[in-house]
Amino acid sequence: MSIRLAILVSGRGSNMESILRAIKEGQLDAKVEIVLSNNPEALALPTARKYGVHAIAVDNQGLSRAEHEARVLKELSEYEIDFVVLAGYMRILTSNFLQKFKHKDGYFRVINIHPSLLPAFPGANAYEDAFKYGSLVSGITVHLADEKVDHGPILAQESFPRLEGDTLETFRQRGLAVEHKLYPKVLQSIAKHGIRLLPQEEMIRQ
Repeated sequence: MSIRLAILVSGRGSNMESILRAIKEGQLDAKVEIVLSNNPEALALPTARKYGVHAIAVDNQGLSRAEHEARVLKELSEYEIDFVVLAGYMRILTSNFLQKFKHKDGYFRVINIHPSLLPAFPGANAYEDAFKYGSLVSGITVHLADEKVDHGPILAQESFPRLEGDTLETFRQRGLAVEHKLYPKVLQSIAKHGIRLLPQEEMIRQ
């Protein structure tokens, strides 16, 4: 079953582009209805338009969180959306926002990707934190969002190694390569099978 997505971004949107590319190449049965950024200068916006996707900015500058979310929700309400996909969206979503996408089974139809093996290294600097900590294995987590930051039911995790001689940048690039494959893969699983949570015993430990 094809799923209808809204993608929220703040920056260059490399994960967004990996999703759009997977759709274009027939690897992901989905349609991106809208790409929305809180940053009018986000490079993701012209990239999305190159794929023929409606892309807009709703600037958060000068607005309270509630005011900004109300404007974002107004834009999203124009579309039939199965899932909101966070792809480097550097805004914390409130419970009010999440409640607008609550599924009858109790979870929120909002999906996030995070560059660590959650629950390890939550926050905006996960690559840096894992690297500074000296983790020999790190990874990527795709999860359903909830009211806590970088928290919620886990859909998938994939690890990658820290190699001898790695710099923070080579470490980050190895992780990004995993991100760009894992996110479309998880979305395709949802399109094919619906939401399937990762069993606790299959979670990867750092």
